[in-house]
Amino acid sequence: MLENKRLWAAIAAVIILGAAGWWMFGRSGGSAGEIVIETETASTGDVRRIVAASGAVRALVTVEVGSQLSGQISELMADYNDTVEAGQVIARLDPQTYETRVREAEASRATAAASLELQRASLARVQANLREAQLEYDRMVTLHARGTVAQSAMDTAETALAAAQAELGVARAQITNAQAVLAQRDATLEGARIDLERTTIRAPINGVVVDRAVDVGQTVAASLSAPVLFTIAQDLGQVQIDAQVDEADIGQIQRGQAVRFTVDAHPDTELTGRVEQIRLSPEILNNVVTYTVVVSAANPGQRLLPGMTANMDIITGERTDVLVVGNGALRFRPSPALEGRSRPLEAPGAGGGPQRGGPGGDPMARLTEELGLSESQQEQARSVFMQAMGRARAAAQAGGEFDRDGMQAEIARGMEAILDAEQLDRYRTMMREMRETRLATLWVETADGTLEERRVRLGISDSQTTEVVGGDLDAGEAVVTRAREVRE
Repeated sequence: MLENKRLWAAIAAVIILGAAGWWMFGRSGGSAGEIVIETETASTGDVRRIVAASGAVRALVTVEVGSQLSGQISELMADYNDTVEAGQVIARLDPQTYETRVREAEASRATAAASLELQRASLARVQANLREAQLEYDRMVTLHARGTVAQSAMDTAETALAAAQAELGVARAQITNAQAVLAQRDATLEGARIDLERTTIRAPINGVVVDRAVDVGQTVAASLSAPVLFTIAQDLGQVQIDAQVDEADIGQIQRGQAVRFTVDAHPDTELTGRVEQIRLSPEILNNVVTYTVVVSAANPGQRLLPGMTANMDIITGERTDVLVVGNGALRFRPSPALEGRSRPLEAPGAGGGPQRGGPGGDPMARLTEELGLSESQQEQARSVFMQAMGRARAAAQAGGEFDRDGMQAEIARGMEAILDAEQLDRYRTMMREMRETRLATLWVETADGTLEERRVRLGISDSQTTEVVGGDLDAGEAVVTRAREVRE
């Protein structure tokens, strides 16, 4: 029994050793694999950078037509999809209640007008009494001066004159009050007539009825807010799309950018629009921040209906006939197995022969060439650069962070004082282009099979290619995208 166990153990050991030997032979005992370099040719082409978004189609102007009055709908003159003109009657409320209010206001106004006439007649009587009292008083004064009347008669005439003057003041005040009451009744009558006019609902704009919310006989209540009776869209030949764009992409969106979109109802038809507005108010849902981007678009044949979902590509950058490379080339880095075939760029001043020019270089040389700086401007610009960089480095050495944005802002302010208007415009264009580009490293396979490192400046990118805006790369060169090992 023991011998059998030893026999089986020996067999197992032989099997294990055989398997290990086969595995080791396959790993190292066989022929070494060949490394195949995959390349793409740097060529000229078009690049389009997009931001995908979706939003609902709606009319440029949509008006909800409501009623300021409560009442029962007696007539409807418009229905869904009807074309209406501004001022056209589209519905009526039962006017009986408001006609009664107008008649009541008219009667009240007539009463106030009659009261005013009565007060005016009273004023005429008081004025006549005042004239009589004045004449009597004047006679008493004359007779009293002659000594023919007693003092008591003189006092009586004076009192009568004062009473007549007081009655005149009262009559005038009553007329003023009657005029005010009449004006109040006029306003009440005007309000009643306005309410009666409002029982006729008119279209406020030219457009198409896209919604009707009432039927004949329905009672509407306008106690707290105006109930909506119709929704009218103005000119569906132009539509608006409210798209939600993520906060990560909103920085690329600018007013005037072109937009291409489709709707599910017409999937094979690509329509175009333009960014009209970027609303500053954020919308936060489940900790996701989005912003509303308003896109205007033509609606030929009115194929786009309000409420449709538009799937959009907002074109944030587009270049035509530029040098491009495949995005795979940006990710390639030589492995240790290619160490003998790759030739990286040497650091400046390290020796080893000349190196090809790249996107990095003396910024003053580029500024001088691009802006045409004079010798005096060069000295001033060099001083601005050195001071800004010195302050940024000193702040970093003191324990803070290297404030690159602050340094660039300081340089920009210094350059504004140095450059003339034309140079300043070119400088700002250069800075904008610099902000929109980035440095990168590519590897090129030369004619002898060597991999050579190149420094380039990249522009916009899409899902497949990236624009090369500067640096050490020419059209037609073989840019390495991948290195793989092939075993025989």
